[in-house]
Amino acid sequence: MSEHMKEHHINNNKSKQLLFVLDHDVLYAIPKSIAKKYIIKPIKPTSGTGNVSADDIFKEMDQKYSEAGALLRGLRARENLSQVEFAKKIEVSQANLSKMENGTRPIGKIIAKRIAAKFSVDYKYFL
Repeated sequence: MSEHMKEHHINNNKSKQLLFVLDHDVLYAIPKSIAKKYIIKPIKPTSGTGNVSADDIFKEMDQKYSEAGALLRGLRARENLSQVEFAKKIEVSQANLSKMENGTRPIGKIIAKRIAAKFSVDYKYFL
């Protein structure tokens, strides 16, 4: 039997060295040695399952930004748009968009309705 046939494919160490990331329906296999360079902050699981809840990940974001601002930032990330590109689509300046995302300027009903029309979301989320 050849050498590569002796080890079961599930026990292969190569999969332990990779981090699998799903983004916009594309699955990426990233070497963990490279991914370690991009760690923002380690987050410990709150349960014994080894999983991290979305609340744990986004808790600081909700504290730093308003809820509407975090939703706006998330929508922009979902659409894969820069602030400049997103601002043009909703007909505001990039500076105003930045203030809305950071929670220092309210989004307002008129702009919320523009966002809803352009991106098929409920405008009430941004109020």
